[in-house]
Amino acid sequence: MVFGLTLSGFSQVYFPEDMIKVSAQILDDLSGLAVPYVNVINQRVRGGTMSDKEGKFSVQADPTDTLTFRSLGYIDKKVPVSEMMKENAVVTMAPVRYELNGVEITAEKQKVNMSGLLDHAKMSNIPSELRGEFTTKPKLLTAIFHPTSFLYYKFSKDEKEKRNTLVAIRTEREWQLFSLVYNKEIAARVTGLKGDELDNFMVYFNAYSNLRFSATTYEVEKRLKEMIKEYKLKMAEESKLKK
Repeated sequence: MVFGLTLSGFSQVYFPEDMIKVSAQILDDLSGLAVPYVNVINQRVRGGTMSDKEGKFSVQADPTDTLTFRSLGYIDKKVPVSEMMKENAVVTMAPVRYELNGVEITAEKQKVNMSGLLDHAKMSNIPSELRGEFTTKPKLLTAIFHPTSFLYYKFSKDEKEKRNTLVAIRTEREWQLFSLVYNKEIAARVTGLKGDELDNFMVYFNAYSNLRFSATTYEVEKRLKEMIKEYKLKMAEESKLKK
């Protein structure tokens, strides 16, 4: 009996009606600039969202929850929801710093001839504008001053493969973030479906939900509830037609 009383005293019960909308902006604690596309994770519900390009986000959470903020180049930070329950709340993140020894760099600027290629690379088929960053894209003026470079970017098989790879990388990353707020476990909990019926509904949801990859937990669950009603009506109508 004493054990039961002790356990109930330390347990925490969560109710849907206690959930609140938490909104804040994430800033760099050194520069004061917004930190975009930060993963905001609620470990209790194994879900979360992502901040927009201005570092702003909103998510449904219990007042006793603690949110984890994670972004490449920054130290992970955990903040209790109770500290963000105010208007214009701000969360600051510290950038990762590495102490490096100083180095001296010397170089000589290389001349560019009228063809748009470096002098030492006249025999190369790669224009100078396309060297360097993987995502480099020639500006429109390049078509006038360096037509060779512009045409290479537009019609080269290698450059098309690069662009397709970039799209694939971006899509994969977006799906990984989206899976934090939408997955089979969440769909099963919200809809009550199981097995093949759940799989069929998820195919329907993926095709017609029109949700953004940066959708919040609240937006996903709201859309799931709307579409499960549509799906059941559609299945009922198809069943009548078969009869």
